[in-house]
Amino acid sequence: MELRSRRLSKDNTYYALKQKIINNDLEPGQAVNEESLATMLGVSRTPLREAIQRLENEDFLVRQPNGRLKVAPLSLKEVEEIFQIRSMLEGHIARSAARNATDKDIQKLTVMMTQIKQSFQLGEKQDFVSYGFEFHDYLSEISGLMTFEKVLNQLRDRSLRYCRYVSLHGDWNTQADEEHNDILQMIADRNEDGAEQAMREHILNSLATALERMSGIEAEVNA
Repeated sequence: MELRSRRLSKDNTYYALKQKIINNDLEPGQAVNEESLATMLGVSRTPLREAIQRLENEDFLVRQPNGRLKVAPLSLKEVEEIFQIRSMLEGHIARSAARNATDKDIQKLTVMMTQIKQSFQLGEKQDFVSYGFEFHDYLSEISGLMTFEKVLNQLRDRSLRYCRYVSLHGDWNTQADEEHNDILQMIADRNEDGAEQAMREHILNSLATALERMSGIEAEVNA
């Protein structure tokens, strides 16, 4: 029981710290140290050190030459690579989802689409991102492409971090809202080619928004 408790403590610390980075509570490039992180999370140093090591391995935290830690910065190159890969993988996933989706799946996706629309209309930007990712995750689930899903999951949190960052610095345009609806319509119509094309365009348009927003922020900082 004690061993399981320690394992839960380690995992909880890891997930809590990772979430702080994904949500930009800890900002890109921000210097951090064990003492401040332990206080923030309300944990002891032992599980924290293991969480830090895991997040260093995943490139969410960076150890500098002087040994100090900082939150991994965001980069235009990384976001471009992540979203390009997503566009290819998720295009195939949408195609397969259009082939496999049951009427029950379409109903569930329609409920998700309602949540996406409502959050967009209410200006709840972070909820819009969360519901959008749930929509994408469910498509992966019903696609049946397990290897695609595993590879995509390795990029998921990094992609989510960029989307949350973009949302913190401005609104998504109406195009992003409409694109989810287009994808759903193609899947409901069992249009495999259309679903793949709509998904690829959606992710590449999201990339364009992210690049534009990040470039604008970078220009302001350097002005």
